[in-house]
Amino acid sequence: MNLRRSLVFAFAPLLLAAAARAESTVEERLKALEQQVQKLSQENTELKKELGWKEGATPPVVPRPGGKETKLIVGGFLQGHAEFGRAPDPRWSGVKDRFFFRRARIYLAGTIATDFDFKAELDLQGNTLSAGTGQLARANEIYLGWHRYAFANLRFGQIKPAYGAEQLASDLYIPVIERYLASDRLADGRQLGVSVGGQLLDKKVSYLAVVGNGNGANVSGNDNSKFQRSARVAFTPLATPDDKLVFGVNGLWADDTGLAKSNLGLTGNLFTGTRTQWGADAEWTHGPLGLSAEWLGATFKPVNAVPAASFDAEGWHATATYFVVPRTLQAVVRREAFDPNTALGGDTIRTWTFGLNYLIKGDDLKLMVDWLDGRVPGATNDGGRLLTRLQVVF
Repeated sequence: MNLRRSLVFAFAPLLLAAAARAESTVEERLKALEQQVQKLSQENTELKKELGWKEGATPPVVPRPGGKETKLIVGGFLQGHAEFGRAPDPRWSGVKDRFFFRRARIYLAGTIATDFDFKAELDLQGNTLSAGTGQLARANEIYLGWHRYAFANLRFGQIKPAYGAEQLASDLYIPVIERYLASDRLADGRQLGVSVGGQLLDKKVSYLAVVGNGNGANVSGNDNSKFQRSARVAFTPLATPDDKLVFGVNGLWADDTGLAKSNLGLTGNLFTGTRTQWGADAEWTHGPLGLSAEWLGATFKPVNAVPAASFDAEGWHATATYFVVPRTLQAVVRREAFDPNTALGGDTIRTWTFGLNYLIKGDDLKLMVDWLDGRVPGATNDGGRLLTRLQVVF
């Protein structure tokens, strides 16, 4: 009996301490649980507020994927323009001072399983600089893709040919409001086709090859049962957070029937014949400074020999950008030229561009202002024009 009492007295402090710790642990767990419940309740309230769900009202309808998507994105962007002045190049011939939306796009994009992706984009403004009326919405970029391997991504759909660095660059990120004239006149837009592209040698080399109908966007037929072929290779010898250097070369080969090509002296601005095109470009960024240049050339052989049995066209740009205020205010200077027929003299169109880009929230929300000073052979007055853009990405 004495031994039992002695043991009880000996272990009593330990038993009391263990009971106290257990009680403390339970209290801590309850307190942590209460905090988690409060956090979830707050997040739930904020989520209801974002969805516009008021207490006592019918819950909002939440859209859900209709297929087996593992990821679904709804996005788009708006580019509102105001333009004033004369025509710095033929794209503005007959265009007056105006307000308009250059692009108004909305898209659905996502992934299926792990290796397939898709995108379906609609342009609500027709994507044109001409002073059109009654513009209709039309399909822009649409594709199905397979991207299991980084060195070989496949796409089928309405895509851009692999020709022209600035033509391949997104409208959202180029430093000027409009691409240079030679890019618009020599490079082709989106068309139905198939592509393969990827990255090699630790991402130092990238390539893209495209086979398409050659007709342009939103044309489901092929003009002559022959396919347009294009290919591009880019080499990046330097890529650091502060410095990047890229060199690129590309080519395009096509047999066309009734292809729309403006400002080349073609009958009705339609080309039927064969063409071979090539190009080279370089881009260097060093901190706030950016330098880029591109040259494009083409040999056209129209079947009707108008304006000649064979003629060459070429154009180039050289562009400098500088962030006056880091990541916020960017100054741009560009010089460009386009010669629609190198065998003729006095037909080269030359333009200066001076611009400022105010990145309010990066490229997602920015204001762009460009002054274009162009010289069009035969024009009776100068081609000064002020372009402004407000861009919103959502």
